Amino acid sequence: MNMGDAVVSEGYRTYMIDMYGERRVRAMKRLTYLPPRKWVREEVIQFSRDLKEQIKDQEWRIGEI
Repeated sequence: MNMGDAVVSEGYRTYMIDMYGERRVRAMKRLTYLPPRKWVREEVIQFSRDLKEQIKDQEWRIGEI
């Protein structure tokens, strides 16, 4: 990382703290060290079905169906 990157990173960190607060920025930083979640095929299919159902419910709610 060169000096310009450090300045940009610090500026972005400052922005994030102003926007979300120090506590939330620290929590986000901790999450970066967690390994990515592995999804099994059935979970993805069920997630897709759930989202489609939620979309249908919202479309009905606002009168688009």
